[in-house]
Amino acid sequence: MAKYTSPLNADTVSSLNAPPVRLGLQTKLTLLDIGLIVIVATAVSISTFLIRQQVQYLIVALSVVAGLALVLIGATLLRKRRLVAVPIRQLMRGVRAVGAGKLDVFVPVSSSDELGLLTHTFNHMTQRLFEAQAEVATYQRTLEEKVTQRTKELEVATAQAYKLAQHDILTGLPNRALLNQRLRQIIAQAARDGHQVACLFLDFDHFKRINDTLGHDAGDQLLQAVAQRLTSAVRESDTVARLGGDEFVVILPALDPDKATFEIMQVITRVRESFLAAFRLGDQTPTLTCSLGVSVYPVDAADPGAVIKQADTAMYAAKGAGRNAYRFYTADMNARVQARLQLETNMRRGLMDDEFFLVYQPQVEMASGRACGVEALLRWRDPQRGVIGPNEFIPIAEESGMIQALGARVLRDACRQVMTWHRHNMMLRLSVNLSVQQLEHESWLSIVEDALLASGMPARYLDLEITESVIITHPEKAVATLMKLKRMGVSITVDDFGTGYSSLSYLTSLPIQAIKIDRRFVRGLEQNKNDEAVTQAIIALSHSLGLRVIAEGVETIAQFEYLRSHGCEEAQGYLISRPLEEPELRTWWKMQDEESRIVGRQGDMWRQDRGK
Repeated sequence: MAKYTSPLNADTVSSLNAPPVRLGLQTKLTLLDIGLIVIVATAVSISTFLIRQQVQYLIVALSVVAGLALVLIGATLLRKRRLVAVPIRQLMRGVRAVGAGKLDVFVPVSSSDELGLLTHTFNHMTQRLFEAQAEVATYQRTLEEKVTQRTKELEVATAQAYKLAQHDILTGLPNRALLNQRLRQIIAQAARDGHQVACLFLDFDHFKRINDTLGHDAGDQLLQAVAQRLTSAVRESDTVARLGGDEFVVILPALDPDKATFEIMQVITRVRESFLAAFRLGDQTPTLTCSLGVSVYPVDAADPGAVIKQADTAMYAAKGAGRNAYRFYTADMNARVQARLQLETNMRRGLMDDEFFLVYQPQVEMASGRACGVEALLRWRDPQRGVIGPNEFIPIAEESGMIQALGARVLRDACRQVMTWHRHNMMLRLSVNLSVQQLEHESWLSIVEDALLASGMPARYLDLEITESVIITHPEKAVATLMKLKRMGVSITVDDFGTGYSSLSYLTSLPIQAIKIDRRFVRGLEQNKNDEAVTQAIIALSHSLGLRVIAEGVETIAQFEYLRSHGCEEAQGYLISRPLEEPELRTWWKMQDEESRIVGRQGDMWRQDRGK
């Protein structure tokens, strides 16, 4: 609508600022009426005068007077019409235009009397109405624009909410809900077409260590990179979804039954190869491996939920096989998974019911044969199965997180027991194994401090054993933690040395005091030249670095003599003693103490006694 420009301005007379009316309309009409009366009276007077004077041509004179009077009357009436009728008619036309909705109306002001003031007021009113109409139109357009904008925002928000409800926020991949929906559709289509569908369930090995060592932000970045690599490794028709944590699922649809295994293996190979290269997280370059389980519809399961469940079962079988592996689902896997879950449940019960207990394997000085320490080892006495060895329950404890509670209990109880022996002049050093999860846990240092403080045992009698794999995979974390332990006075021994991907550089950078030769090398002494060479190299390297050497798994006199002759300082194994419970250890100590007085040198006693 074109903007109406009123002729009114600041100088225009309005109903609010109009000056007093100089001559009102009523006055003008009254004057006209008086003028008309005067004219008529004058005409009558002239006529009367002429009659009295009997002027000749009376009729002509009367006609002239009458004509003059009529002219004057007509002029007066015309004047009235111009003063009243025309402005009124103009105002009426303006009113009708306003009534029809046309507000850009202007009535000319022809006088400054009441009609002029009325006309001006009318014009002022129409101007204000026009401006108000323009404002209303502006408000209406603004409101319509805002409604349109809000509608679009609502549509976008609705679409985003729908997407968030079906996609993983971190990676943007489909979540469990969308995965189930797609899998139902894919299986329904496969049932109609006679095709197979494969489900790959991936879980990344030791991913928790990334969060514990590099932080959760780094873990999130790593998950995003994992999602990108997975998406790039699979086919365009495949679906990649994240179920949560470090668990991912890949669905392979429309597989030809005759070629299904080949196609599945192609995808598995590409997926595993995609994780060979290290990831880059700032200045860190972690590597990842995954355990992968595979199930196939309709061979292994007939519905979407069962397909995912069987793939999950196969994934746990891959983990049980040592991780960084893949397994196809087989019927007997469910039984093994159920057994594992039952074992974990029983372990939690056993932890609450104090079914776990300690045994101690003596360690002796090879030169003198004198007992110098014990290694505390954990056992589990299950009410149904009896005593269960650590190889069966320790891996489950590490995966489930129970190792923290078990490790704290082992350290606390062992320190208390060793202090009891100290009070009976059994001055033994205590060795306790430290797992990866314990070393990474922020509270472990305080757990060590509390155990020493509660028991009263000096820190120099505590020796913590760590595997070299812990040091190699987490060098910075290991160095920081071990340095704090050293400042506390605790000694550190590298356990199972030579069995991992050893890096000699860490031996010079870590605050370690001893190296333990793994039993696999000890077993081959005097039988395998390679084992002998490795053992000699470990002893020589340790001595050059000023480290104590202890051999585990010593079971024969020949092994004992070989190690002693090459400078190994300490030994433990079944030749010396099997792991003993506390009362048995005290008995063993007393027997060794008595025999040492008889033989004189326990080192000779080991050779003489075991040689019979």
